Amino acid sequence: MNAPIKKIYITTTILLLAFLQTALVAQQSDYQIQQNFSAELSELTQRIDTTQSPGELAKLEIELDELRSRYAEHEELINAALYPETYQKRMNETEEQLSVALDNASVIDQLNSRITSLVGEIDAYRSQITDLNENTQALREQLQRAESNEERQAALLTQYRQSLEERNSFVSGFLQNLMSRYQNVDLGTQQEIAEAAERLDDNPIEILKSIILDYINIVDESTSLETPDYVAMRAQHEYFSEVWNSIGSNLVNTFSPENSSETKTEIDELMAAWVLSVDNQLWESLNDTFSQNGIDLEVFTTPDEFYDAIYNYVDNGHVTSLERNSEEDFAVYQNFSTFWNETVKAEWGDMLIEGEILSQSQISEIDIKLNDWEEASKPTSNLMFILLIVSVAVIVGLIVLLITKKN
Repeated sequence: MNAPIKKIYITTTILLLAFLQTALVAQQSDYQIQQNFSAELSELTQRIDTTQSPGELAKLEIELDELRSRYAEHEELINAALYPETYQKRMNETEEQLSVALDNASVIDQLNSRITSLVGEIDAYRSQITDLNENTQALREQLQRAESNEERQAALLTQYRQSLEERNSFVSGFLQNLMSRYQNVDLGTQQEIAEAAERLDDNPIEILKSIILDYINIVDESTSLETPDYVAMRAQHEYFSEVWNSIGSNLVNTFSPENSSETKTEIDELMAAWVLSVDNQLWESLNDTFSQNGIDLEVFTTPDEFYDAIYNYVDNGHVTSLERNSEEDFAVYQNFSTFWNETVKAEWGDMLIEGEILSQSQISEIDIKLNDWEEASKPTSNLMFILLIVSVAVIVGLIVLLITKKN
């Protein structure tokens, strides 16, 4: 091989080796791009799967945007490596995965906020009702110790009743709050709150149970309560019952979804025990109060029997007044009318209706019969009868006088 040809051969070989090296480097570079994309995207999707914080997911969203920008120019190269999938398909799937993760994180964040709010509210309610119960119990114990001091006992009894009224007011506010939140709650919200409630040590259902048990305890252990107190308690029970009938199913489905039927039955039974405890005291107390005011009613142990006893008393008084029309009958009417209008209606009227002891129509019917009794019981004046007798006597006397003179 002569020198020129040898020189050409060497040059060609060098150029060929350079070309092959360049091609190999380019091939390795393309392969590295494909590998890097797959590795970075895989690592990012794994982090999306394990991240729950909305803030951290927002950072991953920025990283995904940067990855898209970085590899967009290599789309065709990456498509060749991913076939039959594509670069665009993989990116869209990752974006969808991130979107779902962000939605889930938002729900979790809302649940955490709801839990924090529920815990705060429940703790506040529990604390307040505990304070009210402790105050009521302390006053009840003081009442028992003050039996020998009538003046002190009267003052304590006033405080005790005020404590019960304050407790009733607080419970009513709590029930109104529950009504506004859970009366029309949809199934989705129920499920969300149920998930949050699983992480609570206390919930509204448990508070309602303790409130009812406290009411039963107050009725059974208090010895200083009088008729207005029992009437107020029955009114409170009926309001409680109305609220429970409206939101009970929603509450148990929300806060006791796994045992909703059993929980509702338990509350229903506690409600029945509460009204029975009140009624055991109420009817006897009402009868005693009427009797102490000179009004002896028939025996009654239900609202209907109570109405019948009052109506029959008024009706019998009306019949008696029609038959005798005496001053004594009028005094009986006045006594009942005064007690009925100034005490029963004026002081207890609203609570009697709210407690479903008497309805408004029943009160009206008694009022109508009472008006009939009033008309029948008014003593009739004897003046006209006396004038008639005198007139007859005068006429007879004149006739006798005329006959005598004529003879």
